[in-house]
This record gives sequence, structure tokens and C-alpha cells, in this order.
Amino acid sequence: MAINRRLFFASGIALATALSVKGAMAQNAELKLGLSMPTLNTPFFTVLVNAASAEATSLGGSVVQTTNANRDASQQVTDFRNLINAGANAILAGVVDRAAIGPALDYAKSRNVPVVIVDDQPAAGEVYAVVRADNLTMGERAAEALAATLTAKTGTVLQIQGALTTTNGRDRSDGFNAKFKDLAPDIKVIEQAANWDGPMSANVVSTVLSGNQDIIGIYLATDTLYYDPVAAALKSRGRLLPVGDPAHLPIVAIDGGSGALQAIRDGYLDATISQPVTDYAKYGVTLLQNAINGVAIKAGPTDHNSNVVQADSYFVDELPSPIVSKENVDDPTLWGNGK
Repeated sequence: MAINRRLFFASGIALATALSVKGAMAQNAELKLGLSMPTLNTPFFTVLVNAASAEATSLGGSVVQTTNANRDASQQVTDFRNLINAGANAILAGVVDRAAIGPALDYAKSRNVPVVIVDDQPAAGEVYAVVRADNLTMGERAAEALAATLTAKTGTVLQIQGALTTTNGRDRSDGFNAKFKDLAPDIKVIEQAANWDGPMSANVVSTVLSGNQDIIGIYLATDTLYYDPVAAALKSRGRLLPVGDPAHLPIVAIDGGSGALQAIRDGYLDATISQPVTDYAKYGVTLLQNAINGVAIKAGPTDHNSNVVQADSYFVDELPSPIVSKENVDDPTLWGNGK
């Protein structure tokens, strides 16, 4: 198998999996991790930072610095430079803008600093690997969960999308639409993007409910950003009622934050698809340790119930994402439960 030109590796190192460091710990170079986050105003990224820091320490490394781009793509480019100048020899990053991240990745390459991107896939630049869930599948699972709650065969479902400029936003919408059409072909879907913005999601639900009296379900592309404002808007209209109430409005989401898990316990949120946030951190940092050791990566099954695939010349470790309902909401391995 030819080695992809986007990989960082020392010449002469034989091709090996980057997903296991068993037997290689004694040879580990010291990991000096830089964390570049698109924002720190959501539990998703604060949990990711904490888990990545713990994993770096467990591998005998350290975190040089954590930066917060505050959703400013140009700031993230500056953040990469600052992390490398501060001594980071590897960077774990979320992405503000998948195209605008290119110059940051180019700079990291010029300094021989490997990068692993989590949760989204860049549209430009070179990285060692991407670690994310299959967002198309998450959308499909959300459609299955919502369709299972509906008793009516006709009516309208509101889909509040993420930003369609992002891979995750498009995939979560496309996956939902394709599967829901198969499962409930006579139910109309209204699609409105809220661009990962909580207040915008509240405005969307208020506007759509005002003009559509036949809304029988809601799908949220993110619960960490949308659930609380949407729930507040529904409550103000007398539409936030628990499962079991004849007027309950089924809601299904993606992310699996702590607030969403509590809403499932309380009966207001029917289900969510949990992102494997702590696993993004764990396996992202493990990959970076391998990268600085000069270990190359290859496609195929891993030792942690996932598959590494090649997508647009990137190696992507696609992690599983479980459906969460009342039956398994207390599972301690779910990131929203703080484990």
C-alpha cells in the first residue's frame, strides 16, 4: 500500500498501524501537546480538552497550551503559530472553518509538527489523521429514533440544521433526510439552518411553530447548542410536555451533552445520538504520540471498535456513536455523564 503524501513520518520507518502503541512505549518521544479549539463556550470542547490533557499525561507527555479561537478562523491560524512557537511538537485541533484552516496546517507542516483534527474533516492542508464519528450515520440514527416515536402518519417535522458550510452540518442533515424519507414518506420535513447558534435555533422554532400548526416532531442537529433555547421557546408556547402526555412533542438530537441526558431522564427529550467526545481525545492523542514517533498509519479495523478509512486522501478514524434513550441514559461511559 502506498503511503499517503499527507502523512508525517520519518523516512525508512516501516508501515504500521497508528492505533496501537503496545510494546513501543519505551521508545516514545516526549509529547508536547498543543490544543487548538474553535471555542470553549460549550461542554463539548471543555470535556475534549480535559480528556486530551489527561491522555497526554498518561502517555508521559504534557500540554504546552490550549488556545480558544472564539470561532474566528483567522485567529485559529494565529493560534497554531503561537502553539508551535511555545514548543508544541504535536497539535490536536477542532476546526472553526474547514477551508480556512489550510494556512495553519501548512505552517505546521513547514515546522514538522503533526496535526490530528477531531470532529470535522478539513478541506485543505495536510494532517496526520482525522478522528470523528460518521455524521451521516448519526443523522440516520436520529431519523430512526424520531420515526419510532411518531404515531401520526402525516404531518410535519421540523429539522433545525447545523451550519451547512460544515461537513458535520451537511452530513447530519443528509443522513436524517434520506433515512426519514424511507421510514415516514408521507411526513413533510421543514429544514431550517441555525448555524450552530443557540439563539438562532430558538428563533427558528418560534417562527416555524407560528406558521405551521401540524408540527409533530423536531430534530436538532446539536443538543449542546440548541436544546436549551429550543426547550425554552417551546415552554413559552405550552409545547414542552413530557413523554406520556397526549400533547408531547417528540424531540431527537445529536451530541449527548449532560443537559440533554437530563432532559431524557425528565422525559422532555426522547433520544439523542451521543458523540464519542472522550474517545476523540483519547485516540487523537494516541495518534499524535505515534506521529512524533514516526509511525505511519493505514486503513482498516482498529482495536477500539472503529475503522480507519481514506476520505479525500485523509486517513479518518470513524468512531461509533450510540443512540441514548431512557434505557441507557445512565451509562457511565457516555461523555455527558462526566466519565
